[in-house]
Amino acid sequence: MTPPRPEAPSHARVLDFATRTADLLERAARTAAAEAPTEDQGDSASAAANTTAANTTAANTTAANTTAADGARRLRAEAARAADGAASLVVVGEKKRGKSSTINSLVGVWDLLPVDADVATGVHVVVRHGERPRAEAFLLPGNQAPDAAPHPEPIPLERIAEYAAVDPATGRPHRLDVHHVEVELPVPLLASGLELVDTPGVGGLLSGHAQLALAALENADALVFVVDGSSELTRSELDFLARATERTAETVFVLTKTDSHDAWPTVLERNRELLARYASRHAGAPWFPVSNRARRDAADAAGSGELHDAAELLEESGFEPLDALLRRRIAARAAELRLANVVHVALAALAAPLAEQELRLRSLQQDPTLAAEVERAEEALRLLQSESAQWRRALTTGARDLKNTLQLGFRRSLNDVRQHAEAKIATSEPTALAQEFPADLEAQVEAVWLQLDNAARRGLAVLEERVRRECATVLDAGRTETGRADGGRPGTELAVVDDSAVIRAERGAGLPEMVHSTHQDGGPLGMIESVIPSVGTAATFGTVVALVTSSVLLPAVASYAMLAVLTRRRRQRAELGRVRGDATRHLNRVLTELSTEIPAQITSHVDELTDRLAVALDQAIADERLRLERRLADHRRDLATAAADLAAGRDRVKRRIGSLTALRDEGLALAHGLGATTGTPDPDRS
Repeated sequence: MTPPRPEAPSHARVLDFATRTADLLERAARTAAAEAPTEDQGDSASAAANTTAANTTAANTTAANTTAADGARRLRAEAARAADGAASLVVVGEKKRGKSSTINSLVGVWDLLPVDADVATGVHVVVRHGERPRAEAFLLPGNQAPDAAPHPEPIPLERIAEYAAVDPATGRPHRLDVHHVEVELPVPLLASGLELVDTPGVGGLLSGHAQLALAALENADALVFVVDGSSELTRSELDFLARATERTAETVFVLTKTDSHDAWPTVLERNRELLARYASRHAGAPWFPVSNRARRDAADAAGSGELHDAAELLEESGFEPLDALLRRRIAARAAELRLANVVHVALAALAAPLAEQELRLRSLQQDPTLAAEVERAEEALRLLQSESAQWRRALTTGARDLKNTLQLGFRRSLNDVRQHAEAKIATSEPTALAQEFPADLEAQVEAVWLQLDNAARRGLAVLEERVRRECATVLDAGRTETGRADGGRPGTELAVVDDSAVIRAERGAGLPEMVHSTHQDGGPLGMIESVIPSVGTAATFGTVVALVTSSVLLPAVASYAMLAVLTRRRRQRAELGRVRGDATRHLNRVLTELSTEIPAQITSHVDELTDRLAVALDQAIADERLRLERRLADHRRDLATAAADLAAGRDRVKRRIGSLTALRDEGLALAHGLGATTGTPDPDRS
C-alpha cells in the first residue's frame, strides 16, 4: 500500500523560518563586532604581542561579520523571490487554434489579447498577478546604449495589440523597439502562483517563433499546448513537441472549440495515438477539452444574475478541471520547489556561524588539539593560494571547454537557421516570402541568442560548482571537526551568475534590413523583352489549333491566350527569382554578421565571468585564512584566560549554539517535508 503523501510545510511557515534565521544572523554579526577585542584586552605577558593578536582578531572578526551579514542578505533575497515568484506557464499553439482566447478565458478578461488570429502576436506577452490592472511594454535601448537592458514604459491595457502585434501586410511587428510586454491583473488564478507567457505564433510551429518558444521553455515550469477540435495534430506540431521533450517537466494539452466541432472526441483519441507514436514523452499528459465561447457565456450569465445557467455553462466550458490542475499540480509544486530553495539557503547560511561557535567552544574549553588542527588548515589554504593550485587549473580548463562548447552550439544553431531559412525560401510564394521572411529570420536569431544565453548560464553554473568543489574540503576544513549544519554541502557561496542575461538576447537588434531589389520591366522595351520569348510558342500553338479545327478565328484567339499565359508565367518566375535572391542575400548577410560578432562576444563574456569567479574564490580563501588566524589568536588568548572568565564565555557560546542548532534542526525538518513532496533530496541525506 502506497503511504499517503506528506503535507508540505506551509508557505508562511517557511518564510517565517527564513525571517527568524536572517534576524539571528544579523544579530550574530552585530554581536561579534561589539565583542571584537581591543589592544587593552588579554593577559599576555608581552604588550606588543597582545596588540598584534587583538588587531588580528579584530580584523578577522570583520571578515566573519561580513560572512554572516552576506548570508542574511542572500536569505532575505531568496525569501523575497519565493514570496513573489510564480510558476511560469508557456502557452504555445499554431495560429487560429484559440491560444489567445484560452488565455483570455483563464484570466477572465475577454479582450485582453487580440483573438481574431494568433498571427497578431509578435512578441512575448507575460500575464501575472498584480493588485491592479496595468501593462508595461519593455522597449529596447537605442544605439546610444546598445548593452542596456530593455526599459519599461507603462501602456493602457487596450493598447497591448499596438505594442505586441504584427502588421498583417508585412508580417513584421508594428513596433520594432518592443522586446516584450508584461501585464498584471488581480485574478484569482494568477494570485495562486501562476504567470502565463503568450508566445509569438507566426506561421507553423517550425517557424523561427518555434525556436523562441523552445528557448522560453528552458526557464518555464510547464508547457500549455493549445490545439483545436477540427483536425488532428499536424506534423509541425508533433515535431515541436518531440523537440520540447527535454525542455520542461510538465505538459498540459488544451483542445479548444469543442462547441464548434462535434467530432472532437474522435480527434482527441487520434491525437493521443499520434503522441504515443511520435512524441511519447507527452503521451501521458492530461488533455482538457474546452469551449472559450461557453466560458464567456457563463461569465455573462453570472453577471446577469442567471446563476443556474452560469453554472451549467461553466461546466460545459471545461475550464474548471483545467483551472484546478494548474493550481494544484503546477503552481503548488513550483511554490514548494522555491520554498525548498529558501530552506537550503538558510541552512547554508547557518552552517558557518554554527561551526564558528562550536570551534569557539572548543577553544574556551582549552582543547589541546585545536591549535594543531587550525595550523594544518591554514597551511592547506596557503597552498590553495598558489598559482599552481588545482582549482586554478580546473578553472582554466573548464573555461576553455565552455567556450568551445558554446562556439560549437552557436555554429550548429546557425546551421539550423540556414537550413530552415533555405527551406522557406525554396517553398514560399513570392508575396509571402517578401513579407514574412525578415520577421521570421529575426525570431530565429533571437532564439539563437536565448539558447546561447541559457547554455552559457548552465555552463557557468556547472563550472562554478566544479571549481568550488575542488577546494571545498580545504575551505571548510575548520568546520569539519564538528560537522556541517547544511548536511554535507560545502558552505562557500560564490554566485557570480546573477539573474541578468549572461549573453544578452535582443529582438532583432542590430540586424541589417532586407534590401528589396527592383526590376524595370515597363515601357516598350520591357514589353518586348517579356513578350518576344513567348511569341514562337504561342504561334506554334495557334498553328496546331488551326490544323485541328480548320478555323480562322479560333487559332488567333488561342495564340493570344497562350501568349498571355506564357508571359504571365515568365513574369511570375522572374519575380520569384528576384524575391528569392533578395532573401538569400539577406540570409547570407545576417549569418555573416552573426558569425563575425558573436564568437568574440562568447569569448569576452566567458572570460569576464571566469575572472569574476577567480576573484571571488581568491577572496573566499583569503577570508578563510583570516578566520583561521583569528581562531589561533583567540585560542592562545583563551589559554591564558582566568577560569572564571572562561566559564562565562562558555555559557554565552553555548546559548548561541543552542539558538543556531534549534534553527538548523527546524530547517532540516522543513527540508525533509519539502523534499518528500517535491522529490528533492533531503540535505541531511547527502
